[in-house]
Amino acid sequence: MGTGLSIPLDTGLQGIISQLHGILSVHPGAPSEKALSSLCDILYSASLLKEEGRAVRARVIVAPPGSFTSSSGPPEGIHAVRFTMEHGMTANEIKRLCPAASFFHSVVAVWPDKHGDFKIWGVLNTGPRWMNLVAGGRKPLGDDIPFPIMHVRDPGWVLFYQGYTLLAEWRGRELFGPRLDVFQSKLLNDRFAKLRLRLVEDLPAGCLPPALSSESYADLCHLIAIQFIKRIINLVRSSSHGGTLIFLPEGETGAEIAAHWIDCKYSAEATIDGMRFHHLLQKILRRVGQLTPPGATLEEAWQIFRNSNDPELDRLEEAFFELARFFSDLMQVDGALVLDQTLSIIGFGGEIRVDQNVFLVGLAQDLDGSHVSSWDVRNDGTRHRAVYRLCSVEPEVMGWVISQDSYVRFIANIEDSVVFWMHTVI
Repeated sequence: MGTGLSIPLDTGLQGIISQLHGILSVHPGAPSEKALSSLCDILYSASLLKEEGRAVRARVIVAPPGSFTSSSGPPEGIHAVRFTMEHGMTANEIKRLCPAASFFHSVVAVWPDKHGDFKIWGVLNTGPRWMNLVAGGRKPLGDDIPFPIMHVRDPGWVLFYQGYTLLAEWRGRELFGPRLDVFQSKLLNDRFAKLRLRLVEDLPAGCLPPALSSESYADLCHLIAIQFIKRIINLVRSSSHGGTLIFLPEGETGAEIAAHWIDCKYSAEATIDGMRFHHLLQKILRRVGQLTPPGATLEEAWQIFRNSNDPELDRLEEAFFELARFFSDLMQVDGALVLDQTLSIIGFGGEIRVDQNVFLVGLAQDLDGSHVSSWDVRNDGTRHRAVYRLCSVEPEVMGWVISQDSYVRFIANIEDSVVFWMHTVI
């Protein structure tokens, strides 16, 4: 996986164009590299426009008109609407179409004509399940899309995908390799390992069906909890507000850290109500166990969680993600949302007041954080610098910072050094 480092534009963009050309070359009438380069310029220009005062956001798929059957449609498939007359591919045409081809639900479909010039031939309604990649969600993504999709995300920001796989990002006329999905990191897995195993072991005897081992139930806990945190982060990103999410150790250790370093304007009592995430997760585990045949693997249980139409599981998912929405709303208040590792609320509106300066931190180049480059914190805003300082004095603390411009970082302490990961987003 890429590191997220900047690639020189003259070589990097040409490399992506060549990669896209190679993907598309198997199809008759495929675009030339020159046409793809022109398409990139058009999309970059479109990103700088305004549509009734709003930034232009659109997804554009490069695919032949005959690639999608008219009988299919969301949530699992794609509904293709073909125009009776093709339209010219211009930045202004993308601006005009973007309200109809909503970024989260549809894509604008383009393909070159007999002269090699790109034309807009229709709109594809994909549905929003593709957002489950970053937003959490139980349902599968649906049919694979074997064509490149380019996201006009914000001014000066275009992302290149092969189907749902991020290839690169073009920001401010620089090209960046795909960032890391830190939810796959060993560090994040290890720091919650004992806690999730205890969550399983604390249940009354016989509560969980014997379909899975305790270790597999604990691993399933981790996979489901990731969906929850993804949902919180995506909701904050979608609000265009930004925010900070702090994880402290559970129990007295976390309470002492909060009391010493964080002033929460709104602190929460430690009651049974604060354990809602914990209890919902246990109920979901139990229901998945009831739906899973004996002797199933973790992957089979995970697919049951993802694909089941069980009404009880649907109800629990709705409750689970409404809690995520509630947490994201708490992050709209200035200051940090502070949780312990059981995801119980310690407080929100938290002001981090560490007086130890941090001038340099590490930018992780891999998921383990074993390879880092030096990063000057003067490049960053107040939210980031506050979490750097907190992690420098409390190695067990972890933090997520969502910028107002939608960038996401995960921050932690590894062997007494503060390290952050630029997290993959859509």
